[in-house]
Amino acid sequence: MNKNNVILNYHIYNPNSIYINNKENYYLIPFGHRCTSALAIKYASLRKFSLPFDWTQYNYPEKIKNVLENDFKDFIPDNFDSIFFYNKYDIKLAHFNKNNSEEGIEEYKRRIVRFNKIIRENKKLYFVFINEDYIYYEKYRDKKFNDILFSQMLDLEVFLKTKYPKINYTILYFNFTQHEIPKNSNIINIVCNCSEIFNKPPNDVILTKIRMFFGSIISNIFKLNKHH
Repeated sequence: MNKNNVILNYHIYNPNSIYINNKENYYLIPFGHRCTSALAIKYASLRKFSLPFDWTQYNYPEKIKNVLENDFKDFIPDNFDSIFFYNKYDIKLAHFNKNNSEEGIEEYKRRIVRFNKIIRENKKLYFVFINEDYIYYEKYRDKKFNDILFSQMLDLEVFLKTKYPKINYTILYFNFTQHEIPKNSNIINIVCNCSEIFNKPPNDVILTKIRMFFGSIISNIFKLNKHH
């Protein structure tokens, strides 16, 4: 089969009947685990600005929790010698400003300030997490790994409600696995399916198609304006 003809579909698992009101003021916040979530929001035409987790890699929920616990302290390393480098939270800062490192640092500082501002505003927040690598790497298809990943997301959700007691949020959790969602959770599980499985990242044509697929789901969710 020509893998360029990859077929993608999805269903939405929303046992708590979380309502999405596209008429309210809201922000979509990419939570990883790589740049896919930021790109999907962009393809959905709902991206408003850059945020600190947009262009980072392997920012699993536990790592995000650690960053927020420490209020982004040392999120930007003091020293680096490449446009791709890891910070103290073992998060890779990709697509860093390679032409001017000082400007790159200032860009990340602005993103952090912006994040800290909007997470405390009286607006609805939608955190977007996409496990894109399920399609590309065996590790990400392992049931135990996916269970741990989702457990981390549940822990992050509890932390968010504790650190930001007035937060009004929903988590859009994209994976190729359906998870049990607790009754007190604001997670919507978007369960995806792909007709092909790869052993490494595919070519740019397929990669873009997959990311645009995620973007189309986000676009549909916010256009439907009803229970899913």
